[in-house]
Amino acid sequence: MSLKIEATAKTPKLKVIPSKGLIHVSGISIPEDPRAFYQPFHDAIDAYIAHPHEKTLVEFKLEYFNTSTTLIIRNLIRKLQLLNSKTNLKICWYYEEDDEDMQEVGGELKLLFPDLEFEIIEVDQF
Repeated sequence: MSLKIEATAKTPKLKVIPSKGLIHVSGISIPEDPRAFYQPFHDAIDAYIAHPHEKTLVEFKLEYFNTSTTLIIRNLIRKLQLLNSKTNLKICWYYEEDDEDMQEVGGELKLLFPDLEFEIIEVDQF
């Protein structure tokens, strides 16, 4: 089940492209109703987990997100752990140069999920 939701001023761009093994989240995440906004994304992830690509790349390129999004990200990564035995899973957490907060969040997530291949990557800008 492919999914593509374009970004808005308050919500991130979300993509699940099973044929390429790509899961992507980028932008700002401060939705009014996080559960409702992310539900189609979680549904697409569930479908992907049932029939994953041989390689899976998960990209996070977030500029800012609120506390409720933090929980959603953790739950998403926890769910993706199921793929670790089925596919070559790699998570890339991108942060902009000098954005120490986003770098720190990536580091904390990497520590929470030590069994996953988790890269923290600095970029000039998104």
